[in-house]
Amino acid sequence: MFDAFSVVLRESAELLLILGALVASLRSAQGARWLPWVAAGAVAGCAAGAGFTLWLVSAHIDPRWAAGLTFVLALGVLVLVSTLLAAQGAIRAHVQALVEKWLERPSAPLWLLAFSCVASLRETLEAGLFLRGLWLRTGGAGVLEGAVLGLAGAACLAVAWRGLGTRVGMLAAFRLSAALLSLLAIQMMLGALAEYLALAAPTSAWARHLEALAAPVLPQGRWFGAFCAVLMVPPVAYILRCWWRESAPRV
Repeated sequence: MFDAFSVVLRESAELLLILGALVASLRSAQGARWLPWVAAGAVAGCAAGAGFTLWLVSAHIDPRWAAGLTFVLALGVLVLVSTLLAAQGAIRAHVQALVEKWLERPSAPLWLLAFSCVASLRETLEAGLFLRGLWLRTGGAGVLEGAVLGLAGAACLAVAWRGLGTRVGMLAAFRLSAALLSLLAIQMMLGALAEYLALAAPTSAWARHLEALAAPVLPQGRWFGAFCAVLMVPPVAYILRCWWRESAPRV
C-alpha cells in the first residue's frame, strides 16, 4: 500500500509541477486564453495513459512482450526521475524555456496541447506501470487502496501547493521521492526480467542458463536486496551531487 501511495502521489505531484509551471508561464506572458488547450491536453494524456496501461495488463497480449516493454519503460523511468526532472527548479526552468521559445508562434495552441498531453501521458503511464508491477508482485494486496490514497493526497497537495512550497522543503522532499521511485523502478526492471526469463525458459536453452545465473539477484533471490542497493548508487549519487552543488556557497 505504501509503495502504491508513494508512486501515485509522486507522479501526480510531478504532473502538478509541470502543468503548474506551464500555467504560471502563460499567465505571466498574458497567454491565459490558451489555458483550455492545456486542460484538454492534460485530460487526453491521462486518458491515453490509463487506456494503454489497461491494455498492457490485459490477457490479450504476449506476456513476454509485456515483460520486455515493462523493462524498457522502467529503465526510462529510472533515467528520467533521477536526472532532469528530479528537481522542482529544473522542471520550472525547462517549462519556462519552452514557453518562451514557442509562445509567439502561430502553432502555439497546438504546441500547448501536445506538451500537456505528452506530460500527462508520461506521468500516467509511469504510475500505471509501477502499479502493474506491484499488483503482480503482491497479488493486488493494498495496491488499490494505496493508489486511491495517493490520488487523495495529490488533491490535497494541489489545494495547498503555494503554502507548502514556501514553508517546507518541497525540493528536498521531491528529490527524496525521486530516490524512492528509482528504487521501485530498479525492482520493476528486475521483476520484469525474472518474468520474461520464466516465460522463455521452457522453450529456450539460453533463457534457462541466464535464469539460473541471474537467480540470486532476481526477486526472491538471496542477493536481491544487495543488488538493488548497488544499482541505486548512480541515481543517489546524482541527487546528492545536485544537492551539494546547490548548497555550496556562491562566489
